[in-house]
Amino acid sequence: MEDLVKEYHKTQYRNKDRVPYVEHLIGVKSILSSVLEITGECKDEVLLGDMLDAALGHDLIEDTSVSKDEIMNASDERVLHLIEELSNPVDDTHTDEYMKQISNASEEARVIKYCDLLENTTSVCYGLQDLGIGWFYNFYEPILKRTTDNLANTEFINYPKTANLLRSALKMSTSLLYDKLKLYRKENNGRIEE
Repeated sequence: MEDLVKEYHKTQYRNKDRVPYVEHLIGVKSILSSVLEITGECKDEVLLGDMLDAALGHDLIEDTSVSKDEIMNASDERVLHLIEELSNPVDDTHTDEYMKQISNASEEARVIKYCDLLENTTSVCYGLQDLGIGWFYNFYEPILKRTTDNLANTEFINYPKTANLLRSALKMSTSLLYDKLKLYRKENNGRIEE
C-alpha cells in the first residue's frame, strides 16, 4: 500500500506546495496506530493492518486516478471498502451527501476519519501562515465544524475509548488553532485576508 500511495500522490503538495501530500497520509496512519495501541481496542491483527492500510490510502480514490483493482492488488477487499467509505464522491464544497455517508460508515472508517480530521486540523494550525486566515474561515472551518459534529453524533460500540481519545485530541488541536487565529487577527487589527 505504501508504494501505491507514494506513486499516486508523488506530485501532490499541501500548504502552497511546501509539504509533500504523502506526509498527511503517513500522519493519519501514525495517529491511528498510536491511538489503537493506547486503547487496545483492535485486537484482530489482520483488521488492524487493514485499518492502517486504509488510513494510509484514504485519499487514493478521492484525489488520484488510481483504479480499484490497483488498490485490491496492493491490499484486500476490506481496505478498498474502507477507502470507499472515506471518499467524498463529489468534492469538499459538497458535504451534505458526504456527511450522510460518514454517519453510515463502519466504525473503522469513522475512526480513520477522526484521525484524518485531527491530522488536518493540526496541519492547518502549523501551516496557517501559508494557508491564510481567509482560507481557514471560508474553506476549512465549515468542514471542520460539520465533520466534528457529525462524528460526535455517531455511536462507537467497538471503539469507544479510541473515539473519546481522538475527540479529546481534536478538541485540543482545534483550541490551539483558534488561539492562533485570535493572535493573527489581533496582529492584523481584526482583518481577514482572502
